[in-house]
Amino acid sequence: MLTLSILRYSFSHLWALALLFLIWQAYVTIQDFNSIVLPSPTRVFGSIFFELDIYAAKTWKTLWVSILGLLLGSFIGAAFAILGWVSVVASGMVSISAIVVRSVPIVVFVPILAAMMGYTTTMVITLVALMSFFPSFVMVSSGLSSLPPAAHDVAQVYGATKLRKLLYIALPASLPNLLASIRLSASRAILATMVAEFLTGIDGLGTLFLLARADLDSEVALGAALVAAAAALALYYVADIIETSIVERLS
Repeated sequence: MLTLSILRYSFSHLWALALLFLIWQAYVTIQDFNSIVLPSPTRVFGSIFFELDIYAAKTWKTLWVSILGLLLGSFIGAAFAILGWVSVVASGMVSISAIVVRSVPIVVFVPILAAMMGYTTTMVITLVALMSFFPSFVMVSSGLSSLPPAAHDVAQVYGATKLRKLLYIALPASLPNLLASIRLSASRAILATMVAEFLTGIDGLGTLFLLARADLDSEVALGAALVAAAAALALYYVADIIETSIVERLS
């Protein structure tokens, strides 16, 4: 029964993806494309299978950098949101800074950070943190500013200080928003890491994609892209599971 349930769940969630691969396979077969132009999915999956150790090593490097940058940016965004909630003066300054960071395309930060920090893993983590900063800032700010009026009334009656309101009312109420921002930024963190690796040559899936393209090895290039997509999807679902578990405990 458990196996049947797993199969039903997999089919209900992955049938569209399977159909896409079937269409891809049929299109390549009918058009008889050279593998340099567009390899079939079977050749791409074969590349992943036979060179799994290479893909695994590159994926691990991209994944841990993405996770560190994601968490760092999300918590910094939450800290800035709290600072804006505590101080009206700081709120204006923080909001402007967040908007400026969000308005600049992420690729623009790559040469700037590389010049400041060098072509290092720390630079990539910082880039991912910048990407994750704004969603966290906006969602935590929204959670802090949308507290129910009754909570304010109760805090006022008992003479709670602003710090106590923050610790016992505002922060618990905004925690689901923080978790949601991490979930929403999870897949984009992989993308930001790959872009940085592609532009700087720092080791990871982005570099694997870059070198494969330079060698006209489309199978490996598309394999790196598919593995990155799978990693992004997995990171999203892990964040979703953690968010659901914590929210259920709080409710």
